[in-house]
Amino acid sequence: MRIDGAIAALAGFICGIAGAEMAFGSLRAQAKAERPAPLLFSLEVRDATGSLLASPLLVGEEGRKVRLNLAQRSRPGVQMSLDLDPQPSGENAICLGFRLSMEGHQHAGRIGVNYGERRSLRLDGHEPLRLDFTVARAGSRAFDRILRARGRPLI
Repeated sequence: MRIDGAIAALAGFICGIAGAEMAFGSLRAQAKAERPAPLLFSLEVRDATGSLLASPLLVGEEGRKVRLNLAQRSRPGVQMSLDLDPQPSGENAICLGFRLSMEGHQHAGRIGVNYGERRSLRLDGHEPLRLDFTVARAGSRAFDRILRARGRPLI
């Protein structure tokens, strides 16, 4: 009787694990397969004369906010914080919300960006700035082009 009980318990345990894996394991695999490739954000901030103030590269995902705090030692006084809110806008574009704080001045907005295409915004304020965006999916030609232009090695 004890052996029959142990065999029944073991069979129940194995069936439980197999059932859970069938239900949840396939959902995990499906979620992984449907997750879009990460995004590379190439940004440039320039002053009114065209001088480059900052040019960060950031990695993020659609639907997940990205935050950058930058204090450059090479240029005393240049401090920047940037929040990006990338939301899907079709297969080949993204609606990019941004909030830029630089030298104590705030700029915010949303801009549609096609993957791989450069977009520029003029930010009026105490000191006019130009903000250039390029967004590319990891592994795309645009992604490789951005990394090559920045002198970064391709993985």
